[in-house]
Amino acid sequence: MADALIIFSRLPIGHETKTRLATILSETQRKGLHLAMWQDIFREAMKLSASTDIFLYWTGNGNISDYREHIPPSFILREQHGENLGSRMRNAMRDIFSSGYGRAVLIGSDIPTVKAENISRSFAALNNADVVLGASGDGGYWLIGMKKFIPAAFGIPSWGNSSVLNATTENLKRSGFTCVISDEIDDIDTPEDIKNFMNEDSNEAVMTYTFLSKNIKKQH
Repeated sequence: MADALIIFSRLPIGHETKTRLATILSETQRKGLHLAMWQDIFREAMKLSASTDIFLYWTGNGNISDYREHIPPSFILREQHGENLGSRMRNAMRDIFSSGYGRAVLIGSDIPTVKAENISRSFAALNNADVVLGASGDGGYWLIGMKKFIPAAFGIPSWGNSSVLNATTENLKRSGFTCVISDEIDDIDTPEDIKNFMNEDSNEAVMTYTFLSKNIKKQH
């Protein structure tokens, strides 16, 4: 059975995306940052396209067709459905496994430093566990993968806080599923995240780094 990579993203609409960066970036700049991160992530995702079907699950008050020029033609586009992040991810995973896929990995769209190798290692980790999670430094996760639909992976009481990773792993354990933690990668949500990103000695997220270097001065 085939593998599926799901990229979860808002549409790059300035006033809707990256709102926690509104203190340092204008709406136009936030749209530009979003598109730059898309370029970096899509480039890495395409390295897996020979063996993996790639889905872009989107949400936002706009039309995905307005942004088609920024999305690889081979990507399969689907709209997110659900009342919160957890339910939207759960519904996407359910849809993917209902379509007959054998393994599925879901990532966010605000992790421009992710590499194809990080995603490949997460798929491989499913050989020895029911669920794989990619930890992020803020206590959440940037990746979740599984080899069958497991609703318990999304059955935590709250989202968007520093307990998401731990709550998810504990819930899976209580439900009798095995879980492994894969590579840790930080996302870009806050001004502090941007500061850390820009101060890295070596940065291979070319488009994101180039965009931010033109719009934000490097901080020491």
